[in-house]
Amino acid sequence: MKKKLVSLMVCILMLGVSFLTFAETRVAVVDLQSVLNNSKKGKEAIKMLENEFEEKKKELDKKEQELKALQDEITKRAAFWSDKIKAEKEEEFNKKLKDWRRMQVDLKDEFERKNKNYTDKILMDIIELVKEVGKNDGYDVIIEKQNAIYVADVADLTPRIIQLYDSLNAQGSK
Repeated sequence: MKKKLVSLMVCILMLGVSFLTFAETRVAVVDLQSVLNNSKKGKEAIKMLENEFEEKKKELDKKEQELKALQDEITKRAAFWSDKIKAEKEEEFNKKLKDWRRMQVDLKDEFERKNKNYTDKILMDIIELVKEVGKNDGYDVIIEKQNAIYVADVADLTPRIIQLYDSLNAQGSK
């Protein structure tokens, strides 16, 4: 009987320790994309990228308008043209359309490449900041918010990370 009582006490003690250990685990989440989009440095990077591509976008839009004008001309006047002129205009249209599509794809690829270059550095800085907050505040796990099914507001560090990141960058630029 005494042996059973000791065994029972050991089991209860072990169970209590495991619950205590579980209760001490601190978990939080961060929405990295939100930090990137809402931090001052992230907004600056997005604005810089948009400004860089604004002129190229205008050029692409201008070429699109030229294509539409040529297509309208072909549609309206094709009945009055000879087969040779009609073929030349259609060939011109197809060439311009091909050039416009290539330009559109090239612009999209360049935008994505530069966007990645701008944001990768910022994301690495944000991740380092999240690690530092995790260590300093005693978190055991900090995960990306999109990977969590449910998150209480108190466990979401996103606003705090944005604030810290902005203040660190403000200090660095002084």
